[in-house]
Amino acid sequence: MDNSFPSIRSFYSRELPLTSSDADLEFASSNTAGDGFTSSEIEAALDPLSRPWEPPRLYETCPIALLETGPHNYQISGRIVNFSTDVRQQSYHSLVVTDGSGAIAVKLHYAKTSDYQLLLGQRVTIWATYIADSTRAVTGFIPFCFSATTISPGWQVATHIILHKDAPGSDGDRIMRCPLECDLTKYDYLPDLMTLKAFLASGHDMGVGKILVCVRSIGPRRTVQLKKRQGTIDLVEVSIFDETATCILKLWRDKVTSAMSWVPNQTILLISKPTCRVNGNPGNRNDTSYEVGIAHNSMVDVDPLFPDADWLRNKVESMSKKESIYIPFPSGTWDIELAIHGPGRALFTIANIEKQVRCTELTTDFTGKLNVVIVEVSLMEHWRKGTICCVECCGVPIYANKPVATCKNCESPRDLALNPRILGLMIDESGTIAAAKLVWRDDAWTQLFFGNLANETVAEGGLEADLVEQSWEDLTVLDNNYLRDIEEQLLYSRITLTFGWSSKLERLCILGVER
Repeated sequence: MDNSFPSIRSFYSRELPLTSSDADLEFASSNTAGDGFTSSEIEAALDPLSRPWEPPRLYETCPIALLETGPHNYQISGRIVNFSTDVRQQSYHSLVVTDGSGAIAVKLHYAKTSDYQLLLGQRVTIWATYIADSTRAVTGFIPFCFSATTISPGWQVATHIILHKDAPGSDGDRIMRCPLECDLTKYDYLPDLMTLKAFLASGHDMGVGKILVCVRSIGPRRTVQLKKRQGTIDLVEVSIFDETATCILKLWRDKVTSAMSWVPNQTILLISKPTCRVNGNPGNRNDTSYEVGIAHNSMVDVDPLFPDADWLRNKVESMSKKESIYIPFPSGTWDIELAIHGPGRALFTIANIEKQVRCTELTTDFTGKLNVVIVEVSLMEHWRKGTICCVECCGVPIYANKPVATCKNCESPRDLALNPRILGLMIDESGTIAAAKLVWRDDAWTQLFFGNLANETVAEGGLEADLVEQSWEDLTVLDNNYLRDIEEQLLYSRITLTFGWSSKLERLCILGVER
């Protein structure tokens, strides 16, 4: 071989054993040099969903009811009414999406379970390239679901899905909330819709029923041990009701997170083909409880917009006003100082107030004075029960004998208010009024228990000395004897209430108390 040509060995340097410091230096230098790919390219390869997606072709926007089977490029918009995850394969979600005209079954492939946070009632936009006949696909029978498609975002560039997060009250939040089989132009009734009481009694045997209910409360998230195989499963129990009955809706696995976005006494659910389980003795109503569930062919419309849902919303609003254990005081509605000490103070009787608030022509708020005698006080009774203070959280009442407590559902600390039921009836010469129906201001409670000098100052030795500021919260630290003395002092005592009528709450609000 000619020596003018270098040998292969000459291109390699001799390797020597590296010390720990040399190894760290070499690792740092290799990171600095890079491997030819930018950080954005590496992230896009490892997580395809992080890449911004633009439609690579022209897609046709089409209602679900008009979709044609075969290879078509469609842009489909709707709301999720049911979904599940393949527990055995852990490779795709099964969605049912509706837009008011029809339903479509969607198989959504994913790389990680955390790629998509699915919620019932969530608005989605889907770009699909092929529509199949759902009767031939392995989806099971789902009402009004005659189409199916499969999308693989990140792997198949031509298919994609967007899960919208619409702000409450926005344009996107209000669209596509009309349920199936509902023609709002000539609406008469929704087929197969029945009351919750009728469904629990015998309607669930038909298998095609629909119930329209409101969320009353949301229980805590629990982990339940499986009986047939090893493992655990998440569970949330949601209390639902209508004007006829109340029962429990059980949500399992991935549907648990949907309940966290629901608002008690506000969220309306239209559940089509729910399951029903009877616990206890069916022949004895007192020993029977009912549980409603969601099957693979059920549909859940969250906050639907149609006449029956609007009627239930108004009914729930009326019921919540009557049954609520606590109503916050409407701050900023009146000039409290002017109402208590102003020149235009008018003395009313209970009969005068009732006549004025029942006048249909009067819609404005007003203030006045009311002189009454307290004839019922149950302070000691509520102290023994541990219900002196109360508030509502997650649709569940919270009671305690202290002004702060923790909600057992969301585990958040809550400030409690004084329970107005510690006072019973109050009377004057014209009628009676229940103190539990009144909305009390905090300072009014303080003036009732500790007098009008609670927040005033007195002169002492020519200097102004502040009294210790008292509050109704001081009741929670008093012992049994002090509470009994306060109860005896209030019973049959005459007080003057400064009130304000709130047309929004339709309640009398107590601004101040004079003893």
